[in-house]
Amino acid sequence: MSNATEFDYIIVGAGSAGCVVAESLSRDRDVSICVLEAGKPDTSPAIRTAMLLAKVVSGGPYNWAYETEPQKNLNDRRLFWPRGKTLGGSSSINAMHYMRGAAENFDEWGEMGAEGWSWRDALERFKAMECQQRGADAYHGVDGPLHVQDIPRLNPLTEAFFEAGDQLQYPRNPDFNGDKQYGFGPYQMTMKGPRRWSAADAFLRPAMARGNVTVITEALVHRVILENGRATGVSAEIAGDTTTLTARKEVILSGGAINSPQLLQLSGIGDPDWLKAAGVAPEVDLPGVGRNLQDHLDIAALMRTKSSVALGYSWPRMGKNMGDVLRWLTRGDGDFTVNPVQGGAFLSSSLAGELPDLQLVFIPSLSKDHGRETVWGHGVTLHVCHLYPESRGEIRIKSADPTQYPAIDPNYLDKEGDLTALIDGLEITRRILAAPAFDGERVEEWLPGPDATTRDDLETDIRARAETLYHPTSTCVMGKGELAVVDPECRVYGVKNLRVVDASVMPRLVGGNTNAPTMMIADKAAEMIRASA
Repeated sequence: MSNATEFDYIIVGAGSAGCVVAESLSRDRDVSICVLEAGKPDTSPAIRTAMLLAKVVSGGPYNWAYETEPQKNLNDRRLFWPRGKTLGGSSSINAMHYMRGAAENFDEWGEMGAEGWSWRDALERFKAMECQQRGADAYHGVDGPLHVQDIPRLNPLTEAFFEAGDQLQYPRNPDFNGDKQYGFGPYQMTMKGPRRWSAADAFLRPAMARGNVTVITEALVHRVILENGRATGVSAEIAGDTTTLTARKEVILSGGAINSPQLLQLSGIGDPDWLKAAGVAPEVDLPGVGRNLQDHLDIAALMRTKSSVALGYSWPRMGKNMGDVLRWLTRGDGDFTVNPVQGGAFLSSSLAGELPDLQLVFIPSLSKDHGRETVWGHGVTLHVCHLYPESRGEIRIKSADPTQYPAIDPNYLDKEGDLTALIDGLEITRRILAAPAFDGERVEEWLPGPDATTRDDLETDIRARAETLYHPTSTCVMGKGELAVVDPECRVYGVKNLRVVDASVMPRLVGGNTNAPTMMIADKAAEMIRASA
């Protein structure tokens, strides 16, 4: 660790956004940058290896492993919310899907008050960031640091999923990041050859190689230091000691949709009533901090299959599994390096407008409870989430203790339309798994199960089983209005030299996975920071 305590820029959080910001700012060799990450370094083979995805998503030292408050519309259940706690953040524990969202999402941000944000600008940034295995075209680039590639070997059951889509008259879509989302197709991954390619690999390590970036891991930031309305640094616990680090230019919060609003509130920035209740003296009245929380709620249909072609645990599969592990250990390749979360679709519920509002994720394996529950036997799992929920939740600190997790209340299914769309989606997944393409493998539908015959039954099932699809956003909303937290340049209202740059600034949740859009946000924000220096 460096002994320096003064830097030009301090970035709090080495996740997807923080890594991109650090790389961009480090291009100016005359500036010094400190990146503070609460987690450990990303050295585990579990992070690198695609088939070990469930190991890092389900918990462990690289995961914040949050839980929500009891959800009144989901039988008062507390839902598990995994978030990355290591270099690369959630890009080091996610399913590696490269997904941008719909073009219309980014134009909508501009219409909601985030002036200067548009699809045209976003597309050029996506292309510049990308190293696309398929080659360059109107939607893709090949010169960027973020490696994006196809899954080299699709499971036969994934191919059956595509065939089922054909049989139900849905179109094929070879590129969800092309001119449209609608249809069935394979996901692309942020991988380089047989290994995960996180934001730390793509951006942070090249930045560190320039010599002007200091990365400190296991550094928990307690608060942003404010002096006369200006952010001058942070107070952080590093190696057991509380240390003050000074920022000559700016403090940039890139902790994500949970940690960034938490840190603002701990620093006295937020709703004064919330802060007083938690024992924090209010400094800046910004009631939007922690509000507007949005997330994709997900439900899955599961079907048992006959053969061991599906991934899983069984005596017939044991030899294959052991061989895959041995090859991975000795050669670093083979099926153990193939992502198990392979196929998808974008479809429309009965409430959809011009954009598809349902996203499907197919896994040729039985998957329950985020992989925390080991299931014996073989089958498939077909997830569906509602892309444009109207329900809004909140992140709120419980005390002034920075080690205490905040209250996370996504307020799922608060709006009736969110439930209607999800029931529609579950009906569609069942029809897909009942298609002739699966006749040779199908044993039975396991969940929701044959006793679920009506929409009321499906509603009951959703309330009992629905979970997050890991896409929290919008708790430090960018734009204008009484609940806006940052301006269109990601500057926190009412405080100088302080920005929030991560998924929390999205005015609205995008129609798809959030990792790629978060990196795009960081790229644009970093350009603004450099221009204002």
